[in-house]
Amino acid sequence: MKKFVAALAIVFVTGCSTIGSKKDQPKVNTDFIGGSIRVTYTMTGEFESLTSSGTAKVTSTLPSAAEEAYLIATLQARKQLVEFMKVEMENSNFIKAVAESLQEGMNVNGSPDNKITSKIASELQDNIRQQSKAILTGTYVADRSYDPGTRTVKVVIKTGVRDVETAKQVYRLMGN
Repeated sequence: MKKFVAALAIVFVTGCSTIGSKKDQPKVNTDFIGGSIRVTYTMTGEFESLTSSGTAKVTSTLPSAAEEAYLIATLQARKQLVEFMKVEMENSNFIKAVAESLQEGMNVNGSPDNKITSKIASELQDNIRQQSKAILTGTYVADRSYDPGTRTVKVVIKTGVRDVETAKQVYRLMGN
């Protein structure tokens, strides 16, 4: 029995430890559509998260006006995300922008090879394309703010690798 408990403890301790986890890798951000869309990924081209922001003006003094503006801003941010997935992901400018961000982020004995950064950018593009449906399903409102001076609201929606898995689990728990 003592051997069993000792073996179980060893398995538990070694199973919970991580060596060279993905969290240790530096993250790179690339902004698109005037900064409204931000793609975050690792230096190896693994997709981490995607954020989109939208704004809307509060048009009246009714109590429901701010909530309506938040809804409009959320829909605008989601629309931008869908347009990004359909248009920008199919565009060669995506690979160019990601490759430039990677070149700025890399510090490998001078300047990195353009072929390597382009290959990583292409792999990131394929990775996002393959997960596009799941990425869009896993979106949530990450931040909401109101500026009383300009009477505008800003909403930031986010989706990422962990968020997609969480959305799948919730979907399964709801019996769908």
